[in-house]
Amino acid sequence: MGGVGKSTLARAVYNSLIAENFDSLCFLEDVREKSNKHGLEHLQSILMSQVLGKEEINITSKQQGISMIKCRLKRKKILLILDDVDNLEQL
Repeated sequence: MGGVGKSTLARAVYNSLIAENFDSLCFLEDVREKSNKHGLEHLQSILMSQVLGKEEINITSKQQGISMIKCRLKRKKILLILDDVDNLEQL
């Protein structure tokens, strides 16, 4: 249900003191729109760039992104908030 403040609440949690307990943070907004418009590879690139603190990470396929995420993030404690997900594949 839209318009009840879920995104605002998620953003508040992201910005709160809870975030200090994690190695890295990532808040991906408008996942549905961005995945439809740019593809999941684009979202995977944003995730990796934010979490690793690098300018731009180029991911060329969804499978490459999955492998990179598993390999590079498996021992990190990450707060990841995905806003506006409407498809299991986006997770």
